[in-house]
This record gives sequence, structure tokens and C-alpha cells, in this order.
Amino acid sequence: MKKSILVLGMFVLVGMMMSCGGGGNTGGTTVVPDTPKKADKIEFYVIQQSKTPAPEWASSDEAWSEGAEGGKKFVYLRVEAEDPQKETAKLLAQGQKIAQMADAIKQLATHEFAKVTEGMAGEGAGLETYVYDAVAAVSKNVDTSGALEAGTYWEYIQEIKGAQDKTYYRYIIRFKIDYDKFMAAMKNAWGQQVKALNPELKEKGQNMLNAINNAQ
Repeated sequence: MKKSILVLGMFVLVGMMMSCGGGGNTGGTTVVPDTPKKADKIEFYVIQQSKTPAPEWASSDEAWSEGAEGGKKFVYLRVEAEDPQKETAKLLAQGQKIAQMADAIKQLATHEFAKVTEGMAGEGAGLETYVYDAVAAVSKNVDTSGALEAGTYWEYIQEIKGAQDKTYYRYIIRFKIDYDKFMAAMKNAWGQQVKALNPELKEKGQNMLNAINNAQ
């Protein structure tokens, strides 16, 4: 009987030692690193739309493009906004018109100036700062308020992310600006920069202005 009690006591003692970190486990609690979770996939479903299929310009991610109508060249710009209410989405898009179009014109001007400098066989070196200032002038001076509306499109979207979903309207408006007016603003902006160029860059600046004047 005493021997049984003694053995039982030894088991209890060993159990207490193990629960207190005994039994040779001197490294503490093992931490298992969390497995990185994959981001929930976002799915979009068009429940309703104003036109089927959607116009190509509405589906594009480009803020601007060039094109022609009736033999006349235009710069096309697009603005968009989202809201649970269709009319609010439309008003938001119209309200963001000037800011979004100014940014699109800045992108277009940067692109057009880059095309000119590429065609100058390296003569554009040293003109980078002046080009930056000219781009800013173009985006500021083009009259976006006079742009003509060239199309509207809206769609009602269901967006699903994991177990959550939401619905909203996406409203897109397309505007067009006379390409010649844009080019006139670009020429004027660069003409002002030529006056401010360092003497050693004046010839390059004039060559660039000639290239802009000859651009199609």
C-alpha cells in the first residue's frame, strides 16, 4: 500500500514538473508563424447598362485619345465617377470634369512633347525643365470649360469581395476638344519657354518650336 502511494506521488510530481516547463523543454512555448492569407478576389458584375455593348471608349482605361469626325481632328477626354445613386454619380462626374480633363491634357501634352523631342535626334537634351514648365502651361491654358460633350454611358455594378458585396453606378462622360486649339496652346506654351531659355539652348529651343509647328 505504501509502495503504491509512493509511485502515485512520483507520477504527480513528474506531471507538475512537466506543466512548469520541466521534462527537458527549456526553449519555452513554440510559436507557429501565421500563414499569410491571400487577398480576397474582387469580382464585378454589370447588372444594368445604358448601352449594349458598352462603347469602346467607355471600356478603355485611357484618359485621352485622338480621333477625327467629318475630317476634323479632335482630342477626346473622358471623366467618370461612382455612387450608389445614378444621378449623383452623373453630377459627380460633371463636377470633376475640369480637374480630370486638366490632368488628361497634362498627360497628352507630356506625350506630344516627348514625340517632338524623340524626333529631334537628341537635340532635346537640356530642355527637360522647360518642357515640364510648358506642359504645366498647356494644362492650365487649354479651355476645358468649352469642351463639347461627345457621349455618355453608365452601368450598374455589383462588386463582390469575399463575403461582402456592394452595388453602385459608374457614370462616364466623353468630351472632345478641337485638336488645333490644343496644338495652338502647346505652341504658345513652348514659344514662351524659348524666350526664357539659356543662350546655349536657344537654338535647340527654336528647333523644337519648328518641330511642333510642323507636327501633324
